[in-house]
Amino acid sequence: KMKAYFINAKHEYIVELNVRDYEHKKELIEANLLELYPYQINGNDIWTDEEAQLKEYSYNFVIDERYVVHGNAIITSVDDEGESTSVKNLTVQELISRVRFLGKQYVDHSKLEFKVMEWK
Repeated sequence: KMKAYFINAKHEYIVELNVRDYEHKKELIEANLLELYPYQINGNDIWTDEEAQLKEYSYNFVIDERYVVHGNAIITSVDDEGESTSVKNLTVQELISRVRFLGKQYVDHSKLEFKVMEWK
């Protein structure tokens, strides 16, 4: 088990919990597919629902007034081999102070861009 932080965007709370593995992360976030958010918080990974933006709406939050995350998230750290490990260098209080919940937001699918590029 590893120490992780769970951000519940719908009910607007953040808690510390133990997470077992990839499948457990999916269960907690309520996602079919997980994706690593392209920003880390104090060197910790942010796991999100890869399909959140494909839905009609999602509950969102913003980190550091800059990075918008769609849906719930799990924060864990990572080791040299890329395996998830317990959160480090981040207290739950600091995380709470850096997150602002945005509530329910409808997804404008016309603004989502998917490009098919030629393989070179």
